[in-house]
Amino acid sequence: MRARGKGGFGILRAALPLLLAGGTTSAAFLSRPSGRRATRRGTPRLQATVPAEGEGVSPAGGASFRDGPQSPPPPSEGAAARPSTHVLELDQLKPYLSFRKNGKLKVLNGTGLRHLGVILLTMPLWVLAMEVVHWLGDALEDFDGDRSAFDYTGKLWCRSYLMLTNCYPEIAGDVSRLRSGRARTGSAAAEGDEKAVMFVANHSSFLDIAVLCCVLDPVFKFIAKDSLEKFPGVGRQLVGGEHVLLNRSNKRSQLKSFKQAISYLKSGIPVMAFPEGARSPDGRLMDFKGGSFSMAMKANVDIVPISIANTHAVMPSIGFLPVQEGKDKLRVFV
Repeated sequence: MRARGKGGFGILRAALPLLLAGGTTSAAFLSRPSGRRATRRGTPRLQATVPAEGEGVSPAGGASFRDGPQSPPPPSEGAAARPSTHVLELDQLKPYLSFRKNGKLKVLNGTGLRHLGVILLTMPLWVLAMEVVHWLGDALEDFDGDRSAFDYTGKLWCRSYLMLTNCYPEIAGDVSRLRSGRARTGSAAAEGDEKAVMFVANHSSFLDIAVLCCVLDPVFKFIAKDSLEKFPGVGRQLVGGEHVLLNRSNKRSQLKSFKQAISYLKSGIPVMAFPEGARSPDGRLMDFKGGSFSMAMKANVDIVPISIANTHAVMPSIGFLPVQEGKDKLRVFV
């Protein structure tokens, strides 16, 4: 999908047929670009609804549309009731521990304790692998110049962690684009050259990062907020892998990060961004920020949208760690 059009409207229009063909998203990967209205005054905004679990979906009807935020019609008499969402209520979490972090309630239940055990057992191996590969990259001149081997240690850990906790996602769609991280379109196809792409995904949980590492095989760089540096393992991966770290309170830092991301794209390294700019508290898509689309247009690269389903239910904002297993819930569609 070619990045073009003012304010990202060309991008969103081009994304529509692709996303409708999916049928596995938790929310449509479409929203208004920041700073502009998606509809004219008096025209209702389209919202996407998602087929229920087990509900048949045709390739041309992966998502249905309705006007505004109204509720779906009740099932007809004799029809089976529509299954509820995967989101658990507070009384269903059965927390062993609850506390406040930065003024916000956090809970840890039995599922979270199992995740904590897996993290404590496996993270030391991940950290050791990162240090060994980083040392080799510094010691050997021609080894791991783009930090792809260093980053692969994190991908292996994410996949192992999700498999051990029964949270490995289902993957559907045109996965080949994710495996290659390159696009052959337009002039690039004519010249036989492959260009990097800008990956963009919806963002509703801290678990999104691990889930994306299950599908993005080639070397790529995250655009992430610099506060993640303090997280064990994750911070070391972002810094050592030379990912794009963004300080939102510093204009100079933002400009530096913007230029760094464009440099990666122009040099053939894909970049992964969350265009919403923050985690959605309820899984619904929020307005896009303009930065990731501007980067794609400046670098003249294609945009590949990725839809992540149900991470907000498996690890909601109230959960210190995941609160339920992700099997048959977590999905990635491209």
